[in-house]
Amino acid sequence: MKEQFPNTIDEPNVWTAANFGLEDEWLVQLSADNISEIERAMDSFLASGIPPQKIHSDIFLLPELAPILLEAHREVEYGRGFLVLRGWPSERFSYDQNIAAYCGVASYLGETKVQNYEGEAIVDVIDEDKPYDQTSRGYMSNKRLPFHSDGADIVGLMCLGEPIEGGTSLLVSATKLYNVIRQEHPEILPTLIRGFKHHRRGQHDRDEPPVTTKRIPIFSFNSGLLHCCYNRNPIEWTVHEGLMLTPEDLATLDYLDELCNRPGMAVKMTFREGDMQFVNNFVILHSRSAYRDKRGHRRHLVRLWLENKTSRRGASGLLDIYVPGSSKVSEAKAGA
Repeated sequence: MKEQFPNTIDEPNVWTAANFGLEDEWLVQLSADNISEIERAMDSFLASGIPPQKIHSDIFLLPELAPILLEAHREVEYGRGFLVLRGWPSERFSYDQNIAAYCGVASYLGETKVQNYEGEAIVDVIDEDKPYDQTSRGYMSNKRLPFHSDGADIVGLMCLGEPIEGGTSLLVSATKLYNVIRQEHPEILPTLIRGFKHHRRGQHDRDEPPVTTKRIPIFSFNSGLLHCCYNRNPIEWTVHEGLMLTPEDLATLDYLDELCNRPGMAVKMTFREGDMQFVNNFVILHSRSAYRDKRGHRRHLVRLWLENKTSRRGASGLLDIYVPGSSKVSEAKAGA
């Protein structure tokens, strides 16, 4: 293991909350000129009749903002691994206008991917009063979501509505987690690298198995870079299909969750309407506190999964669980 996996990862995405003094360190404030430019591109795009998930930067022209967005992508890919664009006046625009603006901005960071079996590329994250269990996805509930990763290279969230209480976004560095585990409990790394099978939560054809046929590593390395893919609930929900986790497996997951929630590990942020958050999905785990809506105060986020062909993190992820064959890794294998 010592020859294959590093003792310590030393990258800009290795951090704890103490590394950031001010919220401004991860905020990119849109100027009035930036907003006007996005609005012009939005109007032009909507007139074209092209679906928003088909937006790409060649048709959503932002000549002044483009260098800022390219720098944003570099920060997500090579830097701390996350940022928030702030200042978009979402209250001035309709839902369709906001989606066009959001997808247009996001196209400078990656290609929009389908996120579920139903074929949705743009997902509204709102409380649909559904349980968070093996029959549904976490974005349909207002319950607390434990630290986890999503499906593609970059996860985007746009805030269109704030709750009356809760809904805090939390981020933790997976590379920092790896370093701490290496120091405190290196004996569990083989289990994390071996990985676990996942429950597919009904996101499959009827004649397909409800559980992944292969284990998905929580930690893997591609070209020497850590690739983290973790979501505990689908791992544990495999018990509904007759699979069992050993006491050692559960102890490993318990320790990993404890580490994620250890005081000072996570960055916390409260979304404002119009915010656009972009997170490197394979080096940052994200979580959300429980929230409560009230008439006139309904939490409403819009999620995008973005894939960038130039991303250095190329191992398989959760995208292929819900949309088999759609990740760039699967596409590369199919074309080989």
